[in-house]
Amino acid sequence: MRLLLFISFILSQAIGFSQERSLTISTSKESILIGDQMEMNVVLRGASGDTMLLPLIEDTLITEIEILSRSKVDTAFEGAQLEYRILSQTYTITSFDSGYFPISPRVALINGEEVESNPFLIAVQTIEVDTSKGIVDIKDIEQVPFSVKEWLQENWQWIAIGIFLIALITIIALKLSKRKPKVEPEIIIPERPANEIAAERLEQLKEEKLWQAGKIKLYYSELSDILREYIEHRYLIPALEQTTDEIINGLRHNPDLSPELVGKVRQLLFLSDLVKFAKENPVGNENEMNFSIAESFVKETTPIPLEKNKEKEDDV
Repeated sequence: MRLLLFISFILSQAIGFSQERSLTISTSKESILIGDQMEMNVVLRGASGDTMLLPLIEDTLITEIEILSRSKVDTAFEGAQLEYRILSQTYTITSFDSGYFPISPRVALINGEEVESNPFLIAVQTIEVDTSKGIVDIKDIEQVPFSVKEWLQENWQWIAIGIFLIALITIIALKLSKRKPKVEPEIIIPERPANEIAAERLEQLKEEKLWQAGKIKLYYSELSDILREYIEHRYLIPALEQTTDEIINGLRHNPDLSPELVGKVRQLLFLSDLVKFAKENPVGNENEMNFSIAESFVKETTPIPLEKNKEKEDDV
């Protein structure tokens, strides 16, 4: 009696195990026409704690059956205690060959052990042709009347892009038309000669003794402003608003100024920029030399009065 009970227990466990772990493959249709599509569902059933791996199906099921797409693997749980786990995946398949194609079992893995699916059959039918009516000509292309509504529905994206581009071009054109022309800075020529004003300011700077008092930045700022103001009034270059490179570029185009003289002015203005913006700190003799450069430039470029020119011509 005990032996019978033990055997029945073993059989029930085996049956329960076989029901608990299974691989099933089914199709959504019994047959399809050539080129038609159907879904193939792969379902792997096991315990919730099992390690489960669905069959690997590549681009074709067999030579005649092609895989068009596959879904993501879906996971579900069943049972009162959620003791069963089900993995499912759906494939879209098709065939371009007619006939009946048997599909052999596929193999999945549960805890490293193979689980085989059921074999199944896929039937692919051809389109029946009624040969009793004979061969007929191909029908002419039917002319469909033009529909504005359909044309707008098909081309609304391009219409929207065109409207947007027209609006954008219009806005840009309006902004450009309203943009004021660039006004060149007005250079006010003082009533007194530029050289007199520059010489007077240089003398005043010399008396202030700024660099001797350690006010290097203020000293070079004043010296640079005096030189820039003189260049602006003497050569009608907006030097007070230009960079050092722009000022030097303008001076180089003046045939009356030698490259050596322009180079000294560049040296002074460039050093002034370094003192103001890069915290350069020139020593005493450099400060005196740069003052001399500004003073010499003013003297050498001072216009000769007409009376003196006439006296020179008379002496000759």
